[in-house]
Amino acid sequence: MELVIIIAAALVGFWLFFFVLKRVLRMAIRLAAVGALLLALLLGALAWWWYEPFGGSSNGNRNAPARPSRNSR
Repeated sequence: MELVIIIAAALVGFWLFFFVLKRVLRMAIRLAAVGALLLALLLGALAWWWYEPFGGSSNGNRNAPARPSRNSR
């Protein structure tokens, strides 16, 4: 009779352990996904700020040549 109680307690313990493990893993995967999304947003914001500080460049036209071209003769 004692063996049956021990086996039942072990089965309940295993079931409880795997139930908690499954929920913890699901939460960890969700947390990792949210963290990856936040990291991507942060890196995108930093890259945008680095290449476009304060909303734009000092000159109005980026396609303008650096110096005026010479007239051909």
